[in-house]
Amino acid sequence: MGDLIHFLNGKFVSEEDLLISPRDLGFSRGYAVSDFLVTHNHQPFKLAEHIDRLFNSAEMIGLKIPWRKVQIVKWVNETLGKNDKETEKTIKIFVTGGISKTLHQAEIPTIIIVINPYLPKPASYYKQKVKAVKYKRPYPQAKTTHYIEALRQRSMSKNDGADEIIYYDDSQVFEGAGSNLFAVIENKLVTTKSNIISGITRNTLLEILKLSIPIEVRDFKFNELLKATEVFLTGSAKGVRTIVEINGKAVGDGKIGKITEEVAKQYEEYISKIAGKKF
Repeated sequence: MGDLIHFLNGKFVSEEDLLISPRDLGFSRGYAVSDFLVTHNHQPFKLAEHIDRLFNSAEMIGLKIPWRKVQIVKWVNETLGKNDKETEKTIKIFVTGGISKTLHQAEIPTIIIVINPYLPKPASYYKQKVKAVKYKRPYPQAKTTHYIEALRQRSMSKNDGADEIIYYDDSQVFEGAGSNLFAVIENKLVTTKSNIISGITRNTLLEILKLSIPIEVRDFKFNELLKATEVFLTGSAKGVRTIVEINGKAVGDGKIGKITEEVAKQYEEYISKIAGKKF
């Protein structure tokens, strides 16, 4: 694998030159949005949907993006083209408030496209224990760079065996720290409706799944989640991951359930079928 090439404010740069000013509002004030996707057969998967979500996130927090969506699509593809094709890649796009000495966004924001290898995960990665945390993200429908609670909780729980964090409050279950959540509750597959990031993998599953049980998009409470017979998380790089334990309590029999297996199978078949096509 050759050296990775990234994109920073109109230039293709090496890892060593992937640098921003400490006056950048993304660094100094946390004022930034991001999006994350992967390649399949060296093509960015559902790039248009990810760019749409990037713009929607920016609009929600009032961050103005001066470029057209097609321009960012072009930059992503050009940046990928500067890298080897020995491995699949992950792509992370950042847009920040730019360099500013005040709390006002700069006239031209900062845009960064970061490329990394997309490497297979071990089988154990797809059976996870989670810690449920009572927390609601600010601007929950926007994909921002605000991950303070996730980092804080991971630091606090690094010795308790938790692989992931999921968020909830008294009104509903939300999502994982970087993923969406599904649960089999009373023989229905349920996924949260509101106050979450609109996950591309989640949306794809809702479009393609054909199951023996109904699928519901609705909000549900934490006590319902604890009664679920199967729970899994979804995400661009993560695919479908089983949750076998929540706060030390086994989900179902603590193994990958039949519905989760079928969901993962249908998603893998979908990816295999469309791999190589332009997304």
